[in-house]
Amino acid sequence: MIVAFCQRLGRLKRQRDGVAAIEFAFIAPALLLLTIGTMEVSMIFFGNTLLEGGVRESARFGLTGAMPPTGTREDHVVDVVNAHGAGVINIEASNVTTKVYPNFTSIGEPEPYTDDNGNGTYESPEPYTDINCNGNWDEDMGRAGLGSGGEVVIYTVNYDMPMMTGLLDSLMGQDGKISLAASVTVRNEPFDSGYPGC
Repeated sequence: MIVAFCQRLGRLKRQRDGVAAIEFAFIAPALLLLTIGTMEVSMIFFGNTLLEGGVRESARFGLTGAMPPTGTREDHVVDVVNAHGAGVINIEASNVTTKVYPNFTSIGEPEPYTDDNGNGTYESPEPYTDINCNGNWDEDMGRAGLGSGGEVVIYTVNYDMPMMTGLLDSLMGQDGKISLAASVTVRNEPFDSGYPGC
């Protein structure tokens, strides 16, 4: 009986039927995860490229000062980004932020003020120039809008792109979405329409 058992065990050890299926069962999950991960990352890069192209094209329109056939210039900026989004990127007006500055050196600079107490920081009620016309002193003088001729405008678009699957949500993204952002800075061509002042 022991001899028969040993003979069967020897035959079983030499048996190779089904080895490929067992090996595939071990490799398939990793291969599937790698394939899905590659597709997911590729779609993210594709979406980011579309977003950057759309922002660049919308800034190209904005710097001319041209009026669109219908709607406002701000609405047309959104339409241009969506047209270049190829159905992958679909933004709304709330995704677009623009900041207008008099020149490139004023980007990110505070509104000018008179430092009456000499401490190097603005403190109310020190006098200041309200460049962005919001009634408050700001650490960034940029104002919303598309600017007038010769002004510098920063176009920024933030978009939460839905991921294809939720498999990589723990590694990247949140709630099935990944945050994309694109920004471009341009100087408007000289044109007469635009910001009327405060």
